[in-house]
Amino acid sequence: MSEEKYSYKLPDETLPGISFKDHAADLLQFKEFIDNLGITTHNTRIDRYARYFHELAEGTAIDEKRIFKNVNDVRFQSPLDWHLYLLREAHELMWILRGLKKHVPIGVEPKLEKIVSGSDFAALDKNTESRDTQFELRIASYFCQSGCTVDLATDTDIIAITDKHAYFVECKRIAGIRNLKDNLVKAKDQILLRMPKKYEGRHANGIIAADVTKLAFLHNGLTMGQTPDHARDIIQSKLKEIARKASTLQIFTGRPDIIECLLQIHIPSVVMFPSATTTRFSSYSIHNKKLDRKSSSAIREFYNISQAGSISDDREIPSKQLKHRKFIDVPAGSSYSLEQDLITKILSGTTTQNFVPETIVASLKMDDIIHEFTVSDLNTVMRRLAPDRVRKFAENESPNRIELILEMFARRYPYEKES
Repeated sequence: MSEEKYSYKLPDETLPGISFKDHAADLLQFKEFIDNLGITTHNTRIDRYARYFHELAEGTAIDEKRIFKNVNDVRFQSPLDWHLYLLREAHELMWILRGLKKHVPIGVEPKLEKIVSGSDFAALDKNTESRDTQFELRIASYFCQSGCTVDLATDTDIIAITDKHAYFVECKRIAGIRNLKDNLVKAKDQILLRMPKKYEGRHANGIIAADVTKLAFLHNGLTMGQTPDHARDIIQSKLKEIARKASTLQIFTGRPDIIECLLQIHIPSVVMFPSATTTRFSSYSIHNKKLDRKSSSAIREFYNISQAGSISDDREIPSKQLKHRKFIDVPAGSSYSLEQDLITKILSGTTTQNFVPETIVASLKMDDIIHEFTVSDLNTVMRRLAPDRVRKFAENESPNRIELILEMFARRYPYEKES
């Protein structure tokens, strides 16, 4: 997980979201859609995802290893690990379903058959064909949701037609910096080979779509942000870094009809404040700088198509107002402990020793609940304190250091509990 630190204003509202009941309903609907095409989903990953979210919605105690057998990877330890990886899978399929409900593309059947046959988790997928195809359907969903006619049955990954334009889209999933150039240039060459000047009476435009999730996050797993804006910016900074590299490549070749290279990251994210788990679909566009009038019109239309993700779901649970904590009421009978020597070393900065971030430096027991605080918590609080306060705490090992514990507690729990 990313540990980048920035200063972000604490949000005043919870994140909107979709209930787990609706997750389960969508996955069941997706399963039924595929079954009705004559493609078996029983005992496949689609079946298992639906079962997991159904049990989650019902409040059932879930044994993930009972549902998803033979997953022994170290990244799958806690229920939160499982949940985040499953959100990643579910949200992509739910996004594809949104497109299929608006328009069923020509040639979608063999594509769905391929994604059904994939392994349960992208992070463990050694044969990339299933996820490559799933990425094609993810991009196709933008066009389907926008009312385009979509064809997946040609040599081109996606051909999408609007009233004014035809779009020829080549999709690539890029796993490392070494094949960034190869994949983007290959996509360009495929467009040049397959795209005519006009298609069904419309001006044809080429788009390169690249999933760079694994290039940005080598573990192909999770990221973490202090706030929703922080989580967004971590991913956007990765996209911009990759875009700088991609912009040096000959992917447009002076051709105005190859209008854009769309980079996308799809990754589950833990947001600390307010506490939430979510999946981010983040995009960054590299535009061809040598567009003619027709291509400029096409790129404006494609921008509108790409905004399908900003349309909220009718079932969305609205945000709730949050109350910021103004004080900490420590009840009688509470107790605390401090690793005084370790805290002194960290606060004084007198050693170059690297302290393990997860090392416990203090604990607070309130209402029979033990809250443990780490080196990472202490370092974060230190950055927020005035230098003279840090110096005072470094020089004084008296019980006044309870203030440090309360500072760490207030940072971890910045909101009042709802009554």
